[in-house]
Amino acid sequence: MRYATALLSRWSRREWLSIAVVAVTTAFLLGAALLLLTAATYTGTLSSDLSSSATVSYEQSYDDAVATASADEVVIAVTTVSLPDSETRRVVGIPPDAPRTISGASVAWRAATLPRPPSDGVSGPVSTVQQVEFVGPDNAVSTTVSPHRVEETLFPDSWYVADTDTVQQLGASGALVFDTGSSGAPSAPTSVPLIAALPFLAGGITQVVRTLSVAAFAGGLLILVVVYNVTKMSIRDRTRLIGVARATGASPWRILAILLGRVLSLTFVGVALGYALGVVVTNGVVNAATYAGLPVSLQTTVTPDIARSLLGISAFLLVMGLLAGVLAALPVVRGDPRFDQTHRATGRWPQPIRRFQAVASPTLVDWRAFTPTAATLAVFMLIILLTGSIGGALAPLATTSSGTVVESGAAHPLNSRIDESYATVLRSYGITASPEVIYAQTRGRTPYLVRGANYTAFSSVTDASLVAGTAPQRADQAVIGTDLARTLGLEVGETVTLGGSVTPGVRRVTIVGAFTGSGVTNDQLVVPLETTQPLATGPGTVHLIRTKNASSRLASLQNRSSGLLVTSLSGPSEVQTNATYRFGATVRNLGSSTATETVTVSVGNRTLERDVTLGSDESTRLSFETRFETAGTYELATDGVTRSVTVYRPNTLQLPSEYPTRAPPGSTLVVPATTPNESVVSGVTVTLDGRRATTNDRGGVPIRVPDEPGTYTLRLSKDGYVAEEHTLTVERGAPQRLGGRLTVSPSTGSRLTNPTVTARVANPWGRFLVRNLTLVSPGGTQTRTVELTAGNVSEIELSASEVGLGDDPPPGTYDLRLVVNGTVISTATYRVTGDERVAATLSSRGEYTEGTGIGRAIENVFGNVQLLFVVLVSLAGLSTIGGTTATFAQAVHANRRVIGIYRATGASRRRVLALLAADAVRLAIPAAVLSFGLAAALLWALARVDVLVVFGIRLAVPFTPLLVGVSALGAVCLAVCSAVIAATPFVRFDVGRLLHR
Repeated sequence: MRYATALLSRWSRREWLSIAVVAVTTAFLLGAALLLLTAATYTGTLSSDLSSSATVSYEQSYDDAVATASADEVVIAVTTVSLPDSETRRVVGIPPDAPRTISGASVAWRAATLPRPPSDGVSGPVSTVQQVEFVGPDNAVSTTVSPHRVEETLFPDSWYVADTDTVQQLGASGALVFDTGSSGAPSAPTSVPLIAALPFLAGGITQVVRTLSVAAFAGGLLILVVVYNVTKMSIRDRTRLIGVARATGASPWRILAILLGRVLSLTFVGVALGYALGVVVTNGVVNAATYAGLPVSLQTTVTPDIARSLLGISAFLLVMGLLAGVLAALPVVRGDPRFDQTHRATGRWPQPIRRFQAVASPTLVDWRAFTPTAATLAVFMLIILLTGSIGGALAPLATTSSGTVVESGAAHPLNSRIDESYATVLRSYGITASPEVIYAQTRGRTPYLVRGANYTAFSSVTDASLVAGTAPQRADQAVIGTDLARTLGLEVGETVTLGGSVTPGVRRVTIVGAFTGSGVTNDQLVVPLETTQPLATGPGTVHLIRTKNASSRLASLQNRSSGLLVTSLSGPSEVQTNATYRFGATVRNLGSSTATETVTVSVGNRTLERDVTLGSDESTRLSFETRFETAGTYELATDGVTRSVTVYRPNTLQLPSEYPTRAPPGSTLVVPATTPNESVVSGVTVTLDGRRATTNDRGGVPIRVPDEPGTYTLRLSKDGYVAEEHTLTVERGAPQRLGGRLTVSPSTGSRLTNPTVTARVANPWGRFLVRNLTLVSPGGTQTRTVELTAGNVSEIELSASEVGLGDDPPPGTYDLRLVVNGTVISTATYRVTGDERVAATLSSRGEYTEGTGIGRAIENVFGNVQLLFVVLVSLAGLSTIGGTTATFAQAVHANRRVIGIYRATGASRRRVLALLAADAVRLAIPAAVLSFGLAAALLWALARVDVLVVFGIRLAVPFTPLLVGVSALGAVCLAVCSAVIAATPFVRFDVGRLLHR
């Protein structure tokens, strides 16, 4: 039995090298698997931490939707009606038991609110109450239409809101089914998340992981090639020992079992070392990426679930090794243990062919190394082509380019915010520009891209061209790329439901045309900007502005910054008629030399002027004064900076503008009596429905609201004062909200202006209130709890830097919102003008609020995808070197006697290495061509079965000359390196050892 010990043990240095090759190849598979499994786990974290669980789907039949709805679903009837002006609009019917909000889709900056229909009639996009006739699919209904309540809901303002009975009377054409997500049941195939940004990212990276897994599992072929070659070399070295064992009675199956035991031992040691190497290399790459500044959130910790997966893959690799051992040792069972004969084809060919054979045929190895070399290189080519195609698909999301204007410092366009009006500035300089919103969507489990853009502008900066239908003419129309239409199974004429991107909402758009274009252009749904902005970037704001052939003109525009500029206007916001009004203008010299200019301020229809001289970067405050004879609101304006002034008559009573217009029956209101400059007035008589009360020395008085619903007049009067009247609607269920006022002073400025933001809240009710107050500004979200007694007022003043309006915000509109318990109670807008001297700043400050995690998730996801590429390509290169090294080692080993003859006849070691490198080139060139063809054919087959789709984008294999050339050159270089590594131990042997059989 000593032969069994000899066959199972006594591993040579070459076999330890073979174990190292197996370990490297295993490291590729397990390292890639570890990274892919970690990435998949990360997408699950995204979904659980940041995304919405609520979805919405459209059903063709309202009755069927109601019949099949679960307890967690809300069914809302929808119909399309014609108005007297021939416009078509949607009407939604809200059931009486519908929840106030969809909790599974509410976020800090916007509650997922369902609108409430008025008690009588319909609410809609009108300014005054009016009678309107709706013509529905079944009937015409004439009803009262009142303005929408001042609140942001899931539906667009252009939709009408009614009760379910009204919609059914018109003829319900379908239903929107809201799944609150509390049941955990799988969503419908056509359902869409109410907030789609993070499901889009999670679904997209899952598709990337799935696609790259194809390449990772294809690497299992490498184990088969490596172990097969290692086993053949091992058996060839022990041919005489196997012959002796057979001659002394050992059965072929006994020999096979021993050889397979040796194969399993070698494979097990190689896989174990590869397991450790794969984990170490992967962690090393992650740490290096973090050190290099890549946004990386992956933590490659081997959890129990991941460990079970890796052990399963390791077991699969052992089985592949065993299979390779069976194939290599099978001749032993057949009774022919002689494996080292070299068979070279001979024959008589024409002279040109024989000359080509002399040049192309390997010298020291034979063509039997071609097949395993081609198989190994095919895996490398497959990974290169996959990463190239995925990188091309993600480029519009993960990178910015010189032809795209984005927020300064934004790593990715999804994280960018820039004012839409910049496109107008660029066009004024002759630059073709298209302001666009990247609107993330998911349909079922398929993520896809919606592009918010004007199609005419979109097509002017791309090669998109309509092939069917027309361009969108309304906010509820869209055009679709032909590839995306194929992916989603949509056609022109169909209507698609869209959810919100980063803000909860529902939209319905009809596809009115199809277009074609190159690359990712063909994989998008293009809808008007006004449809996407409210639920993605905010009104007037976009992710990016795409330009075409604009580099030189942009550079010219960026150099314009000089001269005197008024940066701010300051002064009181109210003044009495005929009183002296004093205000100031701060002026700054932006130029590099002293300048003298006349500063002109317009006040209504008048102008005031001052001359000023300032040195470079100096600033000063100029004083102005004027009078107003007539009450009203006047605007001070200069250099794009504006400030409003309210002029009032003396002795005028006034309620705050934010005082409630609705109240529940039987409640108590605290009525404040003030003048327009908010001076309190005592002794004012307050009347409401026959009740009278007089304000105290603090100017306030409580008064009870009537018990019967209806419309009442609240009147304030005092001798010598102009009286004030206020309409109050008493209705059941009216909320008792805090009053709020948000002001920005000045309301318009340049990028150098530092405005002040004032948030004021008041409790107009006769009871103690505790509310969560949130200020949403470009600088983030600030939340605090306020406790207000009856009639109490609280005021907060914030500087420009505290709300994100400092640090040179570029031209654009900046929205601020004051939110109480999820309901917006006041808004304010600050506008930065685009003076030519400061138009150089072609970026804006983001409107993502701190703490939402969206921006961070975007950066991490795309950083993680880049890391996947780096690790997979790196490990693929290492494993390819390992596989081809094993192949050439087996080929050199089989022809070691030929090498010995060359050495015996005077060839140096360097000469032998050069010949082997030349042989590697001769084998690698056709192997690279074949492997490229095999990889391309596999990708083509995968594309035919819709596997190669990431983020809704159909991957196109980029068969560019550069990629083909780089891939082929890389394959040849890898083969040459492998041949040199494999041959080095053999050329160091003495001649006698090489010639010994």
